[in-house]
Amino acid sequence: MTRRTNQFFLFVFIYFLLVSAVAVPILMLFPISEMLLQFVVQFLIFIPILFIYLYTERVSAKECFSLRKISIKNAILCICIGFFVMPFMSLIVLLTSFLQPNLAEESMSSLNSSGLFLMIVVTAVQPAIFEELVFRGIALHGYRQRGMRTALLMSAFLFAMLHMNLQQALYAFALGAIFAFLVQRTGSIFASILPHFTVNASNAAAMYLFSDITTEAVTATPTFLQQLIAVVLQCIIFLPLLLLCGFLFCRCNPKQPETVSFAAATEQPKEKLFSASIIIIIILFVVFGVLPNLYIFQALVN
Repeated sequence: MTRRTNQFFLFVFIYFLLVSAVAVPILMLFPISEMLLQFVVQFLIFIPILFIYLYTERVSAKECFSLRKISIKNAILCICIGFFVMPFMSLIVLLTSFLQPNLAEESMSSLNSSGLFLMIVVTAVQPAIFEELVFRGIALHGYRQRGMRTALLMSAFLFAMLHMNLQQALYAFALGAIFAFLVQRTGSIFASILPHFTVNASNAAAMYLFSDITTEAVTATPTFLQQLIAVVLQCIIFLPLLLLCGFLFCRCNPKQPETVSFAAATEQPKEKLFSASIIIIIILFVVFGVLPNLYIFQALVN
């Protein structure tokens, strides 16, 4: 099962790169907006992936994607966790800003003219649904026989790799691990969709609202140190709230026993977790995602 899941995600990465390299340039030949382009591309990438996995693995959508109800209490706690973790993600972005440009911020900036509602649909609603179905659905399902911890880490790792950007990959790994933990404890994919939407929608709303501030209204651009102090203060303020929500969540959702019998699992030869497929994924990430966007690499090329 591990080898098949690794191979499937290698297919996901290759398919993602092909759509980006072939479909996007073709769509750009038509007079469509950047917003519509991203809207269509997300459907082209994720819908086939979801159906192919269900078809090849012969599993039900409910089982694979953890399509179960979530209680109101858990929904509120998951949303709060997503909101209170945001300053820590901002800290990661700030500390890695010297490596490469913030491509996520640049992408959101290009969508500002389309309006806040459409911006949230493309940058928050679609990713929260599609990415969670793939990484907290397919990945957790595919690696479940390796145990909950390994499934969580592999889900977060692959989620980070698919962002094809070193800066985004670092905080995507942290978020991916949190989202996987929420799904594993509740047994519902909505436990990750809700905080994922919260994080992306909050960033989109902030980007949209701050874009309306004219350059005359801004007296000076804050220095790196000023930004660092501001973000650290936010982390200090939000940390007790994040810990409280995490405590309440764990209290409401005690750890469940492993669904896979490890005694039965050891009867068969254990497959390598980091097989050739995973190594190729890492190489694709470095070649197409990291090197082209590193400031030092761009300087050498130019």
